[in-house]
Amino acid sequence: METKKAKDYIDHSLGFPVHLGQVTMVKVRGEWAPKVDYARLAPKVLRVLSRLERPLHGQEVRFVRLHFNLTQQTFAEKFGVSHVAVHKWERSGVHATGMQWSTEKDLRLFIQSCLSPDPVGVGRLYEQLTKKRRPSSGPTKQAEALEV
Repeated sequence: METKKAKDYIDHSLGFPVHLGQVTMVKVRGEWAPKVDYARLAPKVLRVLSRLERPLHGQEVRFVRLHFNLTQQTFAEKFGVSHVAVHKWERSGVHATGMQWSTEKDLRLFIQSCLSPDPVGVGRLYEQLTKKRRPSSGPTKQAEALEV
């Protein structure tokens, strides 16, 4: 099997661009494909999403919902919003969802609590998010690749 290393690789398989470094590429039927363990990548991506310095984008919210195997209705109930709101957030695609900061903060804390049962880590993230207020949106251009 022929392999090579890609110094920089942008992966789109999670529904949004994720920048990966030093990815092993494997030649399959004459095409180079990344050799990525998505079961190990997903929790890393979730940790990054919970601490982003910008608001979450629709594709990222959809990834979180699907990762935790939740319907739009169940996801909505968990965060005290309507399923129509969740649908609207996800439709925002590569742009910020426009959700209330308090809801986004709850979503980020939900991610952290699912990844680690350690209440100290969740508490630390809560303090960071509370101090931070709302992350700045910046320009409404297409999302750049998430650094993992």
